[in-house]
Amino acid sequence: MRAILTFHSIDERDSVLSCSPRYLAVLLQALAERDIPVLDLATLLQPQTARGIALTFDDGMRSVLDNALPVLRDHDAPAHIFIATSAIGAAAGWPRDAAGIPAYDMLDWDGVSSLQAGGVMIEAHTHSHPDLRTLSGARMKEECDRADAEIEQRTGRRPCFFAYPFGYHNTAVREVARQRYVATVTTELRPLGMREDPAALPRLDSYYLRSDWRMRHLGSGRLRAWLALRNLLRTLKGSQCAADCN
Repeated sequence: MRAILTFHSIDERDSVLSCSPRYLAVLLQALAERDIPVLDLATLLQPQTARGIALTFDDGMRSVLDNALPVLRDHDAPAHIFIATSAIGAAAGWPRDAAGIPAYDMLDWDGVSSLQAGGVMIEAHTHSHPDLRTLSGARMKEECDRADAEIEQRTGRRPCFFAYPFGYHNTAVREVARQRYVATVTTELRPLGMREDPAALPRLDSYYLRSDWRMRHLGSGRLRAWLALRNLLRTLKGSQCAADCN
């Protein structure tokens, strides 16, 4: 199994954006038992890496520091967090405009620094989390410039990886990302193939792995088949943007 996993918040809420700390710990233990290493993105994406998982957290919820970092430390697991810089230190919760999803407390910059000190790599998710397909090339560049500069100023490291807001992208958006980042991740629900466009990498949303059966079958052909079906259904519903989007 070679894949990038997506998380948002690590808490006890019953939300599509939440996973419990216990679930994260059970997942990491299941990976260890199946001899599937947890790797940083740079290592996972090396051509010689045939097996491994990278952990990513989107948006910048406070619970990643409070609840995920202790679990990551217990398992000596690297991770990346993609932050939308306008939400860091903001009083308003997240997400701001998603019906039916509760508001989440966000990190402040001290919290971002604590995550970095704990081994979590800070990556870019734009400044204001727009649908980049709706912006001009200049506005896309401004969104990325602002986020990258602020992350570098605050952490001393310029982000190497990027996550498209909402997972939305098209040819023009991918070209902007391709010129700026080592690789960019989407919400397309599938493991990594042998040959991927680095500007449109798929990820497995942890929400779809939350069952005892799926935990028992990590890395198996049966799980890959189930994920392929879910991926097809999500594409048909228009809830994700695949690498061949226009």
